[in-house]
Amino acid sequence: MQVERFAIQMLLIVGLIIIVGFVAGKLFQRLKLPRVLGFIVLGLIFGSVGAIPPSAIESLRPIVDLALGFIGFRIGSELDVKELFKTSKKLFIILICESIGTFVLVTLVFNLVFGQLYISLIFGAIASATAPAATVEVIREYCAKGELTQIILYILALDDIIAVLLFNIVIIYASPQVAWSLITLFTPLIEIVSAFLLGGLLGYVLVRVEELFKDETEWLILTVASVILCTGMSQFFGFSSILSNMAVGITMENLHAVKIKQFEEKIEIIMLPLFIGFFVLTGAKLNLAILAEVIELAAIYVGARTAGKLVGAYGGTKFANESSKIANNLGFSLLSQAGVALGLAYLASTQLALHGNVALGMLIFNVITASVLITDLFGPLGVKFSLHSAKEVMLDQEMWEEIET
Repeated sequence: MQVERFAIQMLLIVGLIIIVGFVAGKLFQRLKLPRVLGFIVLGLIFGSVGAIPPSAIESLRPIVDLALGFIGFRIGSELDVKELFKTSKKLFIILICESIGTFVLVTLVFNLVFGQLYISLIFGAIASATAPAATVEVIREYCAKGELTQIILYILALDDIIAVLLFNIVIIYASPQVAWSLITLFTPLIEIVSAFLLGGLLGYVLVRVEELFKDETEWLILTVASVILCTGMSQFFGFSSILSNMAVGITMENLHAVKIKQFEEKIEIIMLPLFIGFFVLTGAKLNLAILAEVIELAAIYVGARTAGKLVGAYGGTKFANESSKIANNLGFSLLSQAGVALGLAYLASTQLALHGNVALGMLIFNVITASVLITDLFGPLGVKFSLHSAKEVMLDQEMWEEIET
């Protein structure tokens, strides 16, 4: 009886989240703000008043995992391998400058604050990560297309890989008791490659199976089922569902690009309720009390990270001889942080706690949590600004054409 009652409560909460979240998103659109802000703010309110208890958030974790899977698939489906190889040199320069630049700047700033290099290195490594979810949602909302949008998607696909590798190197230095070994150092790299292999294999099988069908609806059903299956398998093996589903999208895009375009709009419709649930639950997990406790350190972290992303992206694009449109706007699209940053902060707190630094571990986790609350609110605004400034918002394309003529 209790299990049945709990299931009913979960259904009621999910229905409430999607309906009220949808309305909140529309209200924010009326205010000329990205609808993702409406989802997050609603979740923040629900979480603060106890409308979504922590037990419900944990029970609804599959919604979060599935939304991340579709985010990865969406990014992958936009990546053309041939085009990626053509721009690989420029992209590598931009990626290194914005990620390593942020890592270095945040590390230097926090070294001035704490005077201890190992703490500063942890903050620097976490700062290099960028959250794809909110950025992809804003790109979807404004139907953005163009050179800047494509570079943003490439950076999102690779940024967190750099962050994970940096963090793994740093945490070994920060925990002297941990022995240096090739296995310890390359474990994240092995997991990343494994996630891509899993997704690539599933994507290849999906393409071959779809060749047996000709109906667009059948392709859609198989694709959605494959994302769900890939997400489940990723969770089972402990891989990133974003990376594995990204590989599914890349494989489909480059083996059967036409098919994805044919039912892309239907996939977007399926993704919207998941996205609403994901961002409302994300907002509900954020804690205003933690923000009040570490507001000064969070402000320093956000300020240093923002400067690092803006300066690093600008410098990288200039070194790569990209246009002013890209140089002036890319950094504003890379300000959001969420899942990966929180995950790395949690790992840091766990690792430090094992060696007696419980208070320091909790401090790092609380500062990153508070900063995520801040960047979740202004990050989407940065993406909107950059897309409009670059004139890549397709909803306004006719207006831009009239201006130019």
